[in-house]
Amino acid sequence: MIFTLEIAGSEWFIILLAAVIIFIPSKITSISKTLGKFIGEFEKTKNSLMNEKNGFLQQPPVNTQDYVGPPVHRPIASEREKLEIIAKSLDLDIENKTDDEIRKLISTSLK
Repeated sequence: MIFTLEIAGSEWFIILLAAVIIFIPSKITSISKTLGKFIGEFEKTKNSLMNEKNGFLQQPPVNTQDYVGPPVHRPIASEREKLEIIAKSLDLDIENKTDDEIRKLISTSLK
């Protein structure tokens, strides 16, 4: 007659836990100390990152009075329009000029 053990998964877990408690008690304390140190370091790092994030969020907003570019009150429809706005703010003559010529004028005036 053959006997089989009908042990389910949760029962294996209890048997394994009992074996660990009986045969390796010195290792359990070192493992728990290491786990406690890990959790403590994790909490310190998490708190420092949260404080750093909150510090960035509490910084005063950038002063919009510092903007010196041309006033734009609507969305810009094309690249040509953008070039014209920049060129006009730099007082450049752009009559009868191509986009590439305007770009060259803008880049030379900004140097």
